[in-house]
Amino acid sequence: MERILLVNFAECPENLHFERAFVRALERRRGLALDVLHDFDYHYDFIGVPVPPGGRRLRYVGLEALKRTCGRYHKIVLLDFPKRARCAPGFLWLARQAPAAEKLFIANHLIPMPGHNFTADLVRRYAALDGTRAGYMLEFDDRGLWGEMGLAGKRLLRRGYASDCVYYRPSGAAAGGYAFSAGSAGRDYAALAAGARRAGFGLKIFSDSKPGPLPRGAEFLPLAKNLHNLKAAAEGARAVVIPLNDKHVNEAAGNSIAFLSMALGRPVLTRRTPYMERFIKDGANGFFYDTLTPGAIAGGLKRIAALSPARLEKLGAAARRTVLAKASLDRFCSAFLRRFAA
Repeated sequence: MERILLVNFAECPENLHFERAFVRALERRRGLALDVLHDFDYHYDFIGVPVPPGGRRLRYVGLEALKRTCGRYHKIVLLDFPKRARCAPGFLWLARQAPAAEKLFIANHLIPMPGHNFTADLVRRYAALDGTRAGYMLEFDDRGLWGEMGLAGKRLLRRGYASDCVYYRPSGAAAGGYAFSAGSAGRDYAALAAGARRAGFGLKIFSDSKPGPLPRGAEFLPLAKNLHNLKAAAEGARAVVIPLNDKHVNEAAGNSIAFLSMALGRPVLTRRTPYMERFIKDGANGFFYDTLTPGAIAGGLKRIAALSPARLEKLGAAARRTVLAKASLDRFCSAFLRRFAA
């Protein structure tokens, strides 16, 4: 029996979704057992806490306790960098000194910039990932910055951003008459609000960045406090819009909201970029605008409003098939285990 330890210290819903997919992937294979070491203060019960096959969920309470209880593993898999400084000693010990046949690292977020994450700064100072067999960075991240962490050359692998397509599975709920949007980076909600008003759509926004004036009846809620409502809000929308400022340089911006919405079978309207063109075919499984203006948003929403129920269902099914094939956490975790586990 090969024993694996998944170290999930970076508390956030995306990493619990990753953990769920990792557990599902192990359940489909024989001869593997998993322990999960975590440091979550909030357990995101709306997502569901998975039970590791053949193993345990362990709470990190400090380095000395970890040394006493941590046995020898065949593999230690480090998922992202801890958000809390209290986890830094444990993370560094696991990366450099804990007994294991081999160690691997998986980034589920972009690399923290210097000064933004205490543990990442320490890893950077000591190139603490140089003892790992391999590590994954997100495909649009900076290879040079990862080299400073001790991951470089053929040991530094790339992966695409992916969604939990089991959690974000259509429930059959009917779509309402509103456009939904979420997120903060690069968003221009004023253009979205004006475009939705022109197209006759209601509007619901989840964001931790305050938008400008919104139309009467529009609903704005902080994203961080409404993660438990995100799925229902996206699935209940007539359309999901990612209103990205034309000058925002990250061409993958908005992919998390786009992919989860596509997994739910909802039509997504987003900025046309080379990255997004890998996933969306305009009019077939989603929609593009070229320049963010109220007119462009209104035009895209009117195209969606004009779809017959049968055409909307066909487009939504195509959107979900795309994410299952190209941006599924289950596919990534299964491929990871095929490559690195017995």
